[in-house]
Amino acid sequence: MNYFNWKKRLSQFVIVMLLITLFPLTGLAEETDIEPPLTGFEERNGEGWTTHQEELEFLEEVATLSDRVSYDQIGTSVEDRPIHLVRVGFPEPPSDEDIANGNNMLVIGTQHGNEAAPREMALELLRDLAFTEDEELVELLHDTTILFIPTANPDGREADTRSNADGIDINREHLSLSTLEVQAIASVLDEFNPDITVDAHERPRDSGNPDIEMLWPRNLNIDEELRSLNQEMVEDYLFPSVEEYGFSTGLYGTPGGAGGGDERIMRNMLGLRNGLGLLTETAGLQEPNYRVDAQLRAVEGVLSFYHDRFQEITSVVSGAPERQAFIGSEQNQPFYLDGADNWEPTNVIETKPTGYLLTNNQADAMATHMNLFSLEKEDVYSAGKYISMSQPKMAVIPFLLDKRATYNEVEGIALYNSQNVGTAANMNSLVDHFANESAFINERDVRTLKMQLTAIDRFEKNEDSTKVNKHLDGLIDLLDYQVDNELISEDAAGDLLQYAQLLKEKWMD
Repeated sequence: MNYFNWKKRLSQFVIVMLLITLFPLTGLAEETDIEPPLTGFEERNGEGWTTHQEELEFLEEVATLSDRVSYDQIGTSVEDRPIHLVRVGFPEPPSDEDIANGNNMLVIGTQHGNEAAPREMALELLRDLAFTEDEELVELLHDTTILFIPTANPDGREADTRSNADGIDINREHLSLSTLEVQAIASVLDEFNPDITVDAHERPRDSGNPDIEMLWPRNLNIDEELRSLNQEMVEDYLFPSVEEYGFSTGLYGTPGGAGGGDERIMRNMLGLRNGLGLLTETAGLQEPNYRVDAQLRAVEGVLSFYHDRFQEITSVVSGAPERQAFIGSEQNQPFYLDGADNWEPTNVIETKPTGYLLTNNQADAMATHMNLFSLEKEDVYSAGKYISMSQPKMAVIPFLLDKRATYNEVEGIALYNSQNVGTAANMNSLVDHFANESAFINERDVRTLKMQLTAIDRFEKNEDSTKVNKHLDGLIDLLDYQVDNELISEDAAGDLLQYAQLLKEKWMD
């Protein structure tokens, strides 16, 4: 693909304008008399990054001059700076509903504020796409919308700090969704479900060797077809493509470090959200124009890959949610709480839960996550919510809700039977699970609990709330006795006591 880089075509543009002045052609002059704007960085020839105010003026000018571009504010930073989403399509951007239902790609610049080159890349690229006449790019823009969040961390960029204004590294919060900036990004990912997302970064203390590093999502819970295609894009397509322009390339990170499977970072979250993802990392001590150009060449390669493999990418990405929902329903398929595709996991749930039971308070605490991950939930009478693993975004659920996860948000009750959730009968099946896991000292204590739950089940079916509550009190006393005498594991007792309290809340209403 002959990529349209405005800086490198400027001399050609001047020549064309001169010819048009001397030999005007009907219609052609109207197509070429618009001079695309330059960023502040370009105007200073790389001797100073684009300022916040210059970015605002630049976006407005591009959107005014090109019908292909629209943008709006999707959130604000801690210090109330706007975070923008730019849409580029041909002949104009579709409606957001059509973008979400069709194909799209997202480019995110400068999550870390002291990594400036990705932001400049995003601004230059969206401008170049707004005015390019390259046939392959125009064809791609006709079939898909290219989205940009040019500056994901405007406060950090203004202060030239890695973190946001609250001192938080926002690229460690894509699971917790704890910052305004991450919530804005998550809203875009959730609404549009991009086929491919570029998460552009720099290595601030590196002077090269290689010039640019790249990596795909490595988390082991990502759809296998998706990860395989993603790895192919990086190693077999992008590396050769970028190297053709004279840049050296390499894989980012080391096993177990920043290049691993950490569920909190954007790179892995992109795969957990069922899309293709690319991390780019230029060397932050190199000359600014060189770094921006390396970023541009990498994303140029992504656009070329998207164009050339469009049908395959569409098929793999669109099929991932259904495949993930099926894997989520297969309890014999493990869930990996750590590890990556380049190092062995050490914390594995061998028998996957069917889902997680949350109290109302826990469900309320998770409301933002339920919304921005589009997680499906079921009411458990009036006492709580059940989050099934049999759904498209199943890969984030244990990370959020399982007490065994490293960065969980709440400790839900992991259930291993999805029948009649929120009943004594379902709780009885949980006792069976813990018995199979050797959570009890002897079989007699298991039988005692099951007899008590069988009685409660009978009274539940008769809707005799008085006797249900009386026997639930007896069940709680029995569990307390087993805990005091160390007859049950701490984990099993905690879940069973929490379940008993949830049933009491249900029957007190």
